[in-house]
Amino acid sequence: MRRFQERLPLEALTFDDALVLLEVVQELSHLRELEDVMALVRRAARQLSGADGVTFVLREGDLVHYADEEAIAPLWKGRRFPLHACISGWAILHGEAAVIEDVYADERIPHDVYRSTFVKSLVMVPVRRADPVGAIGAYWAERRMPGAREVALLQALADSAAVAVDNGRLYDAERRARKAAESETRLRGELLAMVSHDLRNPLGVITMTTSLLAPLLAPLNGRARHHLDTLNRSALRMERLIHDLLDFAAIEGGGFRVSQESMALSRLLEQASELGPLAQERGIGLELRHHTHDVDVWCDPDRIHQVFSNLVGNAVRFTPAGGRITVMAQVRENVVEVSVEDTGSGISPELLPVLFDRFQRPTTRAPGSGVGLGLSITRGIVEAHGGTVSVRSQLGLGTTFTFSLPTGAPGQSGPRS
Repeated sequence: MRRFQERLPLEALTFDDALVLLEVVQELSHLRELEDVMALVRRAARQLSGADGVTFVLREGDLVHYADEEAIAPLWKGRRFPLHACISGWAILHGEAAVIEDVYADERIPHDVYRSTFVKSLVMVPVRRADPVGAIGAYWAERRMPGAREVALLQALADSAAVAVDNGRLYDAERRARKAAESETRLRGELLAMVSHDLRNPLGVITMTTSLLAPLLAPLNGRARHHLDTLNRSALRMERLIHDLLDFAAIEGGGFRVSQESMALSRLLEQASELGPLAQERGIGLELRHHTHDVDVWCDPDRIHQVFSNLVGNAVRFTPAGGRITVMAQVRENVVEVSVEDTGSGISPELLPVLFDRFQRPTTRAPGSGVGLGLSITRGIVEAHGGTVSVRSQLGLGTTFTFSLPTGAPGQSGPRS
């Protein structure tokens, strides 16, 4: 799952900085070609930071591609490096900025690669801090410590560019698909890519604007801040809906993929605990039970986080104050079974057989609030992992969703040593 935009590091920015960033965001909303997006962002990054060079890096699996640059001398445009062997990869993997005063005194820097360049100091920021799609690097020919304003400007610019990069890649992929085959599925994907562009970019303008205005409105009365927060929450909900539609289209079209890695079951369950504050706000208890040896689960952490968000989020929505939600994991024949049990209102028997079908709405649980695509996407994610998902429920007694995941890595299973 792609996680939603965090609050930007705006404390060091001025009002004029905010205006420049808003102009860039508005320009980004009109661009479709990835090359145009990168060109605009790297020009803005160099102008805002005063750097001697800027590079735009894209993640390509286990590699980083230095796709575009603007600098006083050539850097690495067109070259690819292993993700774990360069500072842009470090920023992408950690989801945070790297601020380096002396490139030759930092062990994360491949010094030999830098000796032929002018670079003495740098800032590298991820393009989106949650699930980065790339990075933006700013370089200086004289050794200096980049200031908080420069780092904040670059990170705010990178965060605002993330949606445009996603959309540019979608547009490029669908354009290639159209050339390869004019099938109904491909055309539907192209339509969704266009819808994504036309909806997500304006939403990016809204969320960026509310984030930039928040500190400026802090001295004002609570009512103004309340309206601003309401606008931001509404935009983020719309962004989540668009993500769900794109995921659903990928699942239906057979193009849905998960990128799996091995992670401890205890870490996986921590993702469910992140939803604890949501339950507490509603007066609902959230309990995690793990009655087994710790094992390695083979999964895509972001996608499983999406599964927990859907299942625990639904449980919170349909459980009254004073109720309880229990997340429990156990190992059965080389798979991990995870259950999400609530003491809510339950689901009527006639809805259970079609609950995971698209656009089904369990109206008996809460009038006017349907499950929508969430459970259909949950099933698609779990099945893409080679697992299964099921549900049992009784009206008035609660509901339990159970899904399974393979343990270990390919060719491995069982308890961790």
